[in-house]
Amino acid sequence: MQEKISFTEQIRIALSKPLWYKSLFRQSIGKHICYFLILIVLITVIRFVIPVAAYLQSVGGLERLILEGIPTFSLSGGELTVDEVIDVEKNGVRLVIDTSADAFTVEEAQEKATEMKDTLPVVYMVSRTNMVCNQTTVPLNMADFGAFSFDNQALYQIAPVYLVIYGILCFAYNIIAYLISALFFAFFGYLMNQALKLNLKFGQIYLIALYAKSVEIILESILEVVGFSLLYYIGSVIGIFITCNYMTRGMSSMLIPSASNTNGDNESKKPPFML
Repeated sequence: MQEKISFTEQIRIALSKPLWYKSLFRQSIGKHICYFLILIVLITVIRFVIPVAAYLQSVGGLERLILEGIPTFSLSGGELTVDEVIDVEKNGVRLVIDTSADAFTVEEAQEKATEMKDTLPVVYMVSRTNMVCNQTTVPLNMADFGAFSFDNQALYQIAPVYLVIYGILCFAYNIIAYLISALFFAFFGYLMNQALKLNLKFGQIYLIALYAKSVEIILESILEVVGFSLLYYIGSVIGIFITCNYMTRGMSSMLIPSASNTNGDNESKKPPFML
């Protein structure tokens, strides 16, 4: 028989009461799904929405960033024009944009790559009529875009759609990453289950792992936004210990008789929920 609890109580138990996890197993599948969706939405807001919003505010908004913060460019009639020369390098990737040149060759990109100290450098060179890369042999011609036209104003018009799509992709990635990472903790719980002979089903252990990871994923997301790598590393290690602790206590809660069965009847011995 299900013991219904409020959604706020479900959150409180998931985040701070692992010894009460047994009551979570008595909730409906819909409540489980609702909790995890809201958790992933929160993680996406922390990891994507807040940093993007803070950055856009720091540069004066999306319109100013695109129309004033980046060089003026125009792609029309198979030709690209950019009002300044760009030469940037980051993480082994170099981008050179010089539309005063009619065309670049792959050999020129390879020569630029030899100037870099990276073992596997990647160089993109963009001219008025083509783009080449040292890792390929066939250049991309601007004429391949046909009558397609694009400029700063067009980029500004589609930027909100791009941000929404990227946010949805981040949400989907967070769901997949959460499910996979919880699986590793579930295997840890499975080994403990075998050693201690708790007789829990793997589905039960996996659901415990999903709830047990809640504190860890929130902690890691906050530290990731803060941006201190050492602090993030320490927080990640602490988060793993918290998850393992919650796993252990959550699994032990399955052996504690529920408050509704104090007479020692057979019902209290049955697994409360099975996936």
